[in-house]
Amino acid sequence: MNSLARLIRRFGFERGACRRRCTNHWALRIGLECLEDRCLPAITITEFPVPTTNSGPVGIATGPDGNLWFTEDNADQVGRITPTGAITEFAVPTANSGPHGIAAGPDGNLWFTEQAGDKIGRITPTGTITEFAIPTADSTPQGIAAGPDGNLWFTEEAGDKIGRITPTGTITEFPVPTAGSVPIGIAAGPDGNLWFTEQEGDKIGRITPTGTITEFAVPTATSNPLGIAAGPDGNLWFTEEFGDQIGRITPTGTITEFAVPTARSNPVGIAAGPDGNLWFTEEFGDKIGRITPIGTITEFAVPTANSNPFAIAAGPDGNLWFTELFGDKIGRTGSQPSATLTVVPETYPTDALHFHTMQDALAAAVGADDTIQIEPGADTGLFNSTTLAAAASAGATTIVTAAPISPAEVVLVGTQRERPRSRAGPAGSESRRDRHQRRR
Repeated sequence: MNSLARLIRRFGFERGACRRRCTNHWALRIGLECLEDRCLPAITITEFPVPTTNSGPVGIATGPDGNLWFTEDNADQVGRITPTGAITEFAVPTANSGPHGIAAGPDGNLWFTEQAGDKIGRITPTGTITEFAIPTADSTPQGIAAGPDGNLWFTEEAGDKIGRITPTGTITEFPVPTAGSVPIGIAAGPDGNLWFTEQEGDKIGRITPTGTITEFAVPTATSNPLGIAAGPDGNLWFTEEFGDQIGRITPTGTITEFAVPTARSNPVGIAAGPDGNLWFTEEFGDKIGRITPIGTITEFAVPTANSNPFAIAAGPDGNLWFTELFGDKIGRTGSQPSATLTVVPETYPTDALHFHTMQDALAAAVGADDTIQIEPGADTGLFNSTTLAAAASAGATTIVTAAPISPAEVVLVGTQRERPRSRAGPAGSESRRDRHQRRR
């Protein structure tokens, strides 16, 4: 028997009638979880194999054409994937170039780094590639991001520099004050500056459009900060590869760290999602993580084992898209179809409680007698525990929340006469793929 059905039977839900206007109503919504008084949908993950085997997809970004674009570190290609999963690949002119980071530029093209080729590449939406050599030899460019000044900015892992390239290809380099810092990720901040991670320096750097650099030490030693992204809260968020933490830094440099639940997860990429949260990859945990602006983390397993999810980006379709370095796939998150339990609108209390486990919600909702009515929406029609069990199997996690939602709604209305006792709820040009296999 489904676990929800067992709970329903245990707590005494029966097919009953409550034709009067009930008081002290409670509601359950299935297919969501509730955090910080907000309802967050459970997700499903879909994977799309990259046509070229052993391609090593690394970076990913949304393009101006409504598609996602990604780099193939081992195959020396740039890939394009449509929101429906159709993939096209384009060869980079330089052999053994190791394309890595990628970002949309202000000129309507995509720009990417060539970590082994020491070049910055530009690819049009139709697939035409142009390359620009970086002045510093063996610089190993990594991350790249569009800046507020209309240029692209990139990190030089081995060069210990931040580079700036104009849409016409003119490159300027700025040395990072800390020697051997190994700058990796970079992102535009809400303050008009660029922010970057220093993997070996254990610092977060800030560079102004004119090239002035300020560094802020990460509290955890040998944390290896890696990915970085601007958050919806006006701060920058970053991953700590070896610290197994997600960090938050304010524009003034105050850093707060949040531990990832899975040990040795190796968080790498991070991006702001359309839901107001940050999403990140766990390279060794084979999971996608979600962290709210106040630091609550939820993890979702990637279907393919040992796939090494790496970079992540918000897509034009409202989903998160990520690369699987060893899985040779592109992953897409999607909201799980919701089966909903909530109260009839006219009897819904504005101060309804929120619960984080199905057990607690059921315990709160159960009545002392046969006073449970289940209805579709605000209409009539009874459902039984089999219906609830089916809803749970469609993706039940748990919660109590406010107004009804679409698509699949049913309503549970009851009177709580006696609340049961609470129960406890449950380096160099070496490829990224080769370099990090050692830690696993």
